[in-house]
Amino acid sequence: MKSPIRFDDSLPAFAKLVKGAWGDAAIDDNLFLRDVSGRLTFVVVGSEHSTEDRAKLASIAAVELGAYADGAGFSVATPDELFDDTLKDPSRAMTLQLGHELFSGAVHLIDRRMVGADWLRDPEPPAPAPARFVFTSLKGGVGRSTALCVLAAHLASQGRRVLAIDMDLEAPGLGNLLLPDGTLPQFGLLDYLVESEVGNVLDDQFFADLVGPSWLGLGRGRVDVIPALGQNSLRFPVNVLAKIARAYLAGSSPDGDTLSFSDRVRILVERFADPAKYDAILVDARAGLHETTASAIVGLGADVLLFGSNQPQTFAGFELLFSHLATLPIDSDDSWQARLHIIQSKAPKDGKMRAKFSARMGELLARYLSGPRVPISAVPDPSELKDTFEVEWTEANAEAVESLIGDEQPSPIVPILDDDQFRAFDPIADRDILVDQFYSLSFGQFLEMTEAVVASLAERGKADDPE
Repeated sequence: MKSPIRFDDSLPAFAKLVKGAWGDAAIDDNLFLRDVSGRLTFVVVGSEHSTEDRAKLASIAAVELGAYADGAGFSVATPDELFDDTLKDPSRAMTLQLGHELFSGAVHLIDRRMVGADWLRDPEPPAPAPARFVFTSLKGGVGRSTALCVLAAHLASQGRRVLAIDMDLEAPGLGNLLLPDGTLPQFGLLDYLVESEVGNVLDDQFFADLVGPSWLGLGRGRVDVIPALGQNSLRFPVNVLAKIARAYLAGSSPDGDTLSFSDRVRILVERFADPAKYDAILVDARAGLHETTASAIVGLGADVLLFGSNQPQTFAGFELLFSHLATLPIDSDDSWQARLHIIQSKAPKDGKMRAKFSARMGELLARYLSGPRVPISAVPDPSELKDTFEVEWTEANAEAVESLIGDEQPSPIVPILDDDQFRAFDPIADRDILVDQFYSLSFGQFLEMTEAVVASLAERGKADDPE
């Protein structure tokens, strides 16, 4: 009995059928459509194949693909037959590289999803001032929220104004870390998402009631927080899961326009993105490859801080993320890839040990995101490579490689050093932990990098201001 086609095999198997029947040009000039259940249609954009040709290929696809061929005879169809003029524009499709034993090469795919559709959006262009940072990771426990609090405290100590937004609805944390009793606002991000999902008109007072002032300003700067959950959610906890179930659905504007989760988050951030009010907006995204992660990584035009430690789960997760990001278009003038920053959390103090993480991450970056974001200095110290070449390794070899690498290339890997002081992080109980003398050694390079982004955007904002 023939084994059924599974999801991972379905698109390569269909591409193989098309290539065998109609040749390589058919793959290049047309596109595949995958519906919300995963079933496939080969969309014939041109007119070079007759109705009979299409019907013949559709009958073969029905046999070969089984459940993954679109039913009702539409596994091979034209945009007119599908009553969808948007399919006439191949530029709307992503170009996907298939490295499968059934088919190896590029195909054009439009992937329609009930959830996760925000991952398919083109990345937003870089946002203007104030600086925006997204803190995200593929797993929890890597110090992502701790780093956000440290950066907020550091910027506030310089007199800067910071807004922190907690997007981790299932495991909220920033409110507990930065807002002591009595300062939690009435509403949280969850309330905004639910109210905007039904198209409620949200006035200035509602947005004011989203924000709580943190003690972190200490009279020098200011740190405001939009928590995931506000006072209302704590008063009526029985409603929290019901609200979370609705938060990720597509919403609507007061005018009736459909808004995705990413649209609604971007509208919220833009509402507060006034450089006269804030110098930086810090967004704590949830761990994992969730819908909220998509909105934060590709939907805000922000600098994205990808946290990971030297563990197998980190590299496995980043490979999943990078393989998808590699399908997104790149603007050569201002690549979104340049705004991705890999943060090695809990990094060992020994530079040679850190080089192992850099080398592994450098391999992933080069494989999937080999644009201008990956400088050659992502390669580890030359001496680390001495056992990987089938030549005799000498000091002269090392000097020659070092001369090619050079000393001025910036590394895409920014370490935050492992520090026992931050293992049980509770800044409300121990406020001294967010004083420069405690965090500067471990977080120094991270703070230098983020400070440079804040300063650069502030200067650009001044240059763009006609006054």
